Amino acid sequence: MKKKIEKKLKRTAGMFLAAAMMTGSLWGCGQSSGSGSGGTDRQEGSRTGGNRQGGSQSKENRQASGTGGSPAGAAGSEGQAGKVTLTFWDENAGESRTPYYEELIRRFNQSQERITVVYEGIPSSSAKEKYDVAISTDTTPDIGHCNAAWGSNWVAQECLIPLDQYFDTWEEGAYINENYIRLNRELDPEGRLYMITDTVSTPLMWVRADLLKERGVGIPATWEEFFDAVEMMTDADKGVYGFSMRGDSSCCVELQHVLYAYSGIENYFDENGICTINAPEHVEFMKRYQALYNTSTAESDITNSYKEMVAAFDGGSAAIIFHNTGSASEHASALSPEQYQAVSFPVSLRGTYSYTAGSQGGYCIFDTCPDPEGAWEFIEFMLSEESNSYWNESIGQIPMNNKVLEEPWVEDAQATKEALNTLASEKCHLVSQPKYLPDYSTIMNSNNPPNFQAMLLEEMSVEEFLDQWAEQMTEAYEEYRGSEGI
Repeated sequence: MKKKIEKKLKRTAGMFLAAAMMTGSLWGCGQSSGSGSGGTDRQEGSRTGGNRQGGSQSKENRQASGTGGSPAGAAGSEGQAGKVTLTFWDENAGESRTPYYEELIRRFNQSQERITVVYEGIPSSSAKEKYDVAISTDTTPDIGHCNAAWGSNWVAQECLIPLDQYFDTWEEGAYINENYIRLNRELDPEGRLYMITDTVSTPLMWVRADLLKERGVGIPATWEEFFDAVEMMTDADKGVYGFSMRGDSSCCVELQHVLYAYSGIENYFDENGICTINAPEHVEFMKRYQALYNTSTAESDITNSYKEMVAAFDGGSAAIIFHNTGSASEHASALSPEQYQAVSFPVSLRGTYSYTAGSQGGYCIFDTCPDPEGAWEFIEFMLSEESNSYWNESIGQIPMNNKVLEEPWVEDAQATKEALNTLASEKCHLVSQPKYLPDYSTIMNSNNPPNFQAMLLEEMSVEEFLDQWAEQMTEAYEEYRGSEGI
């Protein structure tokens, strides 16, 4: 990566970020079609679309007006003289993120007298379960930061307040990346806005450049070179492996990025509505990937969360990992700049840089919130240029306030520059992930990970693993199309 991005690239990247052409992609390089499906599994005692327990207004009236209810057990509380305390849940808490949230919340609380926001951090491994329990028991926080993959399911459960009236009258809203606003609206069949994305992480390859150099191994520029490098860097007797893979509940999210990057397949669903995850090219890759387990990876990788994977990389026991720009701050804390490098995935079999749209999270307001206007004040603050810049520079991700793109730190961040450089390429194509499917997060985070682990242990074939994945997505897509009359 050159030390300085050329002015032309900077202008191009800004154009892509500000005015991408297609829903579901952050940048204006190629975009797949694809729209999907799915019914919503409802637990006994969960929302069924009727009135909220303990609420004084019907759900329909509260959501239409943008006002929340405050049933027993709701998180927010109003004090004297109109003062209010609101709770905020972070779904990915940890030492690489929590201090920056705490600092921003401190700034917000000091900036005005009426609202006090209280932070609660939840580790990513248990966040989905905690949110689900809170939704089913009417004990949600006032404000939440959530994974976009959960959004459509929450919209279907009618537990969120639409944000349109707030966003549409917010002056700085014009600077929030319009393409991700479109993507957020895609979570709702009626196109309403229930979540605002504040940050995006782009999948890529992290390489311990120092370790590869010691062994005389080059930075992988092709998929063949990747597999060769992983093999050459492995010295199991010394506890050093060429690769560390993810095995936890998010393993298939990570894997999905890599499969489409390898194959170059442009659409998640074909013209007949069949999921392409089990394409022959993906089977080919998965067989080689499965063979890495417990030979060029540690045996414990089968349960790795990103924290264990990143720790192996930063500690020198793994030479290469697949993750996203979001771990940049952790690598920077543990290593010197010359020791590691963010590298884009190699060109696909079709000659393109093929990417599934990067992982994103965003803010939402739950309908238990007693003061949605106050909650929106907090979201405005967090998405302002100053706050969005501080947050994304600190965690090493891509900002959603386009004003931030002109700031020097964006040019100085190697991983961010690498991502923008590749995504601005004419060869780049983005595959839209069907996060609008109500069953998407269930399939990706609950159903598939046990199958992935069984596949690694050779208790299930690669073909069976990918076929079951494809069948679930195809069925969910068909149900969605039927329910929406598509």
